[in-house]
Amino acid sequence: MFAWHELLDFWFGPLDQHGLPDKAHRERWFRSSRAFDQEIRRRFISMVLFASENGLDHWRRESGGRLAEIILLDQFTRHIHRGGELAFSNDRQAIALCLEGLEAGADTRLIPIQRAFFYMPLQHSEKSAHQERSVALYEQLAAMEGGPLGAFLASFLESARDHQSVIERFGRFPHRNRALKRRSTPAEEAYMGGGGKSYGQG
Repeated sequence: MFAWHELLDFWFGPLDQHGLPDKAHRERWFRSSRAFDQEIRRRFISMVLFASENGLDHWRRESGGRLAEIILLDQFTRHIHRGGELAFSNDRQAIALCLEGLEAGADTRLIPIQRAFFYMPLQHSEKSAHQERSVALYEQLAAMEGGPLGAFLASFLESARDHQSVIERFGRFPHRNRALKRRSTPAEEAYMGGGGKSYGQG
């Protein structure tokens, strides 16, 4: 069983003088890679299961531990079950962990790049209130930093705004409809047929 700090080491790797992970770590976060998905499945699938059953609740005593649990539920679940219904199966729990942590100020005890993933469950939510809060948090985060780190954090803000625009338009993410066995509306079909984003889960 990994300790939470080992999971964060795996996800972020060493940081440079700007507080940024190296290019290899940054790129694998948002690229669809079968090899990386398989690596996460092999190394962490049991931990994702523990987290989904609240078996890692002792991690939440520390901000880094709460973040590690969020990453398991929000990010690793998507890698392990990419393209399927289970990719979104732990979203509700990840959102709850994020919101509880925000109330306790847990995010403020993390470094900026870690905070970017602490807020991610809100970006993945299909509730407009969560999307609004997501954009506000990423606006605040991006405004805190300059230089290369600030520029990279701005890409998270851009993504948050993009996710929010989809929810404002459709009330849900159309790319999830097939996996979740939801009937798409004609407008959603037109959107996806015209190159609508699947965020790596299409």
